[in-house]
Amino acid sequence: MKKKQRFEAQLTKLSLTASIPLLLLLLFTMNYADVSIWLIILTALLGGILVALTGFLLHHRAEYQFRSLSNLLEAMTQGEYSLRAVSDESGGAHDELVLTINGLAEQLAEQRWQASESQLLVRTIIDHIDVAIIALTPSNQISFLNPTARKLFQLEADGTEVDFLQQLAFVQSFSSGQHQVVDLSLAQQQGRFNVHVEEFRKSGEQHKLLFISDVTILLRSEERKAWQSLVRVISHEINNSLSPIASIGQTLRKSVQNGLVHTDDIQNLVDGLSIITERANGLSQFVESYKQLAKLPSPQKKQVSIKDLLQKTCDLFEAQKIEIKSTEDRLIYIDAVQFEQVLINLIKNAIEAKAQTNPDSEIMIECIAGEVLFKLQVFDEGCGISNPDNLFVPFYSTKVKGSGIGLVLCRQIIEAHGGRLTVKNRQVKQGAVAIIELPLKAW
Repeated sequence: MKKKQRFEAQLTKLSLTASIPLLLLLLFTMNYADVSIWLIILTALLGGILVALTGFLLHHRAEYQFRSLSNLLEAMTQGEYSLRAVSDESGGAHDELVLTINGLAEQLAEQRWQASESQLLVRTIIDHIDVAIIALTPSNQISFLNPTARKLFQLEADGTEVDFLQQLAFVQSFSSGQHQVVDLSLAQQQGRFNVHVEEFRKSGEQHKLLFISDVTILLRSEERKAWQSLVRVISHEINNSLSPIASIGQTLRKSVQNGLVHTDDIQNLVDGLSIITERANGLSQFVESYKQLAKLPSPQKKQVSIKDLLQKTCDLFEAQKIEIKSTEDRLIYIDAVQFEQVLINLIKNAIEAKAQTNPDSEIMIECIAGEVLFKLQVFDEGCGISNPDNLFVPFYSTKVKGSGIGLVLCRQIIEAHGGRLTVKNRQVKQGAVAIIELPLKAW
């Protein structure tokens, strides 16, 4: 295939094609008119030099202009938009081309600044949004994740990424816009998360973009706020009713004791009014116990020896068999008073559970301190949990004299420390286990 000539070479060829025949015609005419041979030679010499110089200058000028514009466009392809071509302001086609290229450079420069500002805004939102964002390749590998995802799922620890990807394998069958609430367990933590899936293309391949939010904390926070409002209303209304009842009951009892009614009815009135007074006082204590949910103070944290705290708590239950299983002592950053109250409630629940089926069985407390998580587990060999869905519902209790706030208060205390409390049936043995998880990185 014949190679095409360059454009500037074609221009030079056209120039020579137009000028050389005219020069030859001039020389032929001079020779035909018997002009001096020296004059003909001089004309041929000067004409040849002029034709060659014109062709050279035309080729050089065209090549210079084309290379200048080419270099400018090459710089633009490399992302450099500050260079500009010089316009001769002639209004010709070449000048129009120069102005068009300069306008394109200005427009691209403005778009790049706008894109940079938009990217900075998106990056700031991604880095600070309270939603885990993860991009997955078609082979189910992580290509991007934001800081919230790293923190929430602790994906920088060895082995956690593989486990996490295995749990998210189901999203590969999802199409754009689908979402599902799932249970995820990672880095010794578990929770309920809403996984929303979108799709995008990168290098011609379809990728998944996941938006994962912890709905457990959100739901519990809203639930706690609702119950706090309810408790305040109940406390106000019931106290307004109980106070006059208790006062009237005491007044009538004194009147009966002073003999202001028939003697035969005194004992019955005294007994009945005593019951009213006792019930009123009991209801008042009942309301006061519920008010703890709404008035729980923020934890005053300090370093506490978990070994000393456990021993101090277990000493309160000398009649019970309690084994403390721990590999080493650990200083944890907690409110000792609130944490001790949680331990007391959990141990009392374990004692009451085993009293129904196996009173002589042992309660075991196990502590596990890892690099990022502290876990404390209270095991019992009791009757287990018959209705796990209502474990943390305020006011709900299967006990005869239970108030229904013990576990709710425990969970509220642990979550105020940034941790998690779960209670579930044991898998190997009969009974239940209460698990306290506290992140060590936050300390």
